[in-house]
Amino acid sequence: MTDLLKSGRQARSAYRFLKSYGRPHRRHLTAGAALTVALVAARLAFPWPLRGLMEIVFHQGAPGRATGVVDVVPQAGDPKYWLIGAFLVIVLIWGVSESLQRLQFTRFAVGLVHDVRRKAIGKVSADATTASPGDLISTITGDTSRLKSGITSILIGVSRNGMFFLGVAVIVTLIDPVIGLVFLGGGLATVAASAIGAARSRPISRKSRLRDGALAEDLHRYLAGEADLEKPQPRRGKPDSKTTRVEGLTTFVVHAILGISTCIILILTIQAGQSGKLSPGAVFTVLAYILLMHNKTVSLGRSVVRAGRVLPSIKRISTLVRKSNGPPGDAGADDDRAWPAPRDGRHPESAGQHRRS
Repeated sequence: MTDLLKSGRQARSAYRFLKSYGRPHRRHLTAGAALTVALVAARLAFPWPLRGLMEIVFHQGAPGRATGVVDVVPQAGDPKYWLIGAFLVIVLIWGVSESLQRLQFTRFAVGLVHDVRRKAIGKVSADATTASPGDLISTITGDTSRLKSGITSILIGVSRNGMFFLGVAVIVTLIDPVIGLVFLGGGLATVAASAIGAARSRPISRKSRLRDGALAEDLHRYLAGEADLEKPQPRRGKPDSKTTRVEGLTTFVVHAILGISTCIILILTIQAGQSGKLSPGAVFTVLAYILLMHNKTVSLGRSVVRAGRVLPSIKRISTLVRKSNGPPGDAGADDDRAWPAPRDGRHPESAGQHRRS
C-alpha cells in the first residue's frame, strides 16, 4: 500500500511537470483523442452487423419477424448486403483511425520530449560541477528515450482500451444489468491489480536507472583517464529481470481475474438465453464483446504497469530540469523532494569503486 501511495504521488508530480511541456503540442493530443473516439466507436459497432446477419439466418422466412438490427437497414435491396457493407466500413474506419491515432500521439510525445531534452541540456553546464557526468548523460539520453516510448504506449493503450472497456460496460449493462456489473467488477479488479504491479515495479526500475547512471559514470571516468586501466564492466541486470518478473506476474493475475469473471458471465448469459430473458442476438452480442475485450483488457493492464517503469525516469529528468543541488539520480529517497548531492559530487553507486590513476 505504501508503494501504491508513493506511486500515486509521483504520478501527480509527473503530470504537473510534463503538463507545461505538452501544452505547445496539444493539437496532436486533441487530434489523437478525437481519433480514439472514432476508433472506439468502430470497435463498439463491430459485432452489430454480424448480429444482424445471424438474425437473418435464424429468422429467414419467418413472417412478421422483428430482428432489431435489420429493422434499421434500408428497405431497398437485400439487407445482408447492407450489413456486409456496413461491416466493411466499420473495419476500414477501425484501421484508419488506429493508425492515425498512433501517429498523433507519437507526434505529441516526440514534441514534448524534444522540449524537455532541450531544457535538460541547457542545465548541463550549470550542474556539471556538482552532478555526476555519467548520470547527466544517462538522464538526457536514456531517461528521455524511455519517457518518449512510455508516453506513446501509455497514451495509446490507456485511451483506446480504457474507453472501449467503458463503452462495452455500458452496452452490456443495458443488455443485462447483472452481467454488466460482473463485467465492470472484473475490469476494475484487473486495473487495480495492474496499479499494484506498477507500484511494485517502480522502485525496482528506479534501481535500474541508478545502475545505468553508474555505468555511464564508469565509462566517462575511464575515457577521461580518471579510472583504472581495466575497462569498467556492465553491472548485472537484476533490476530489469525483477521488473519483468513483476510485470509477468501481474499479467498472469490479470488473466486469472478475466478468466474467472468471463466464466461467470458465460454462465449468466447462457442461463439468460435458455430462459428466454435474452434473445439469441443479445447472447451473441455479449459473447462477441467478451471475446473482443479479453486481449484489450490485458493490454490496458500492461499499459498501467508500464507507468511504473516510466515514473523513475520522469523524476530523474525533472530533478535535472529544475536544477536541483544534486545529481539527476536518486540517492534513495522516494518522496517528491530534490535529492541531496553526495559530498564528493559523484553518484553514490559509483563513488569509491575506482581509484584515480
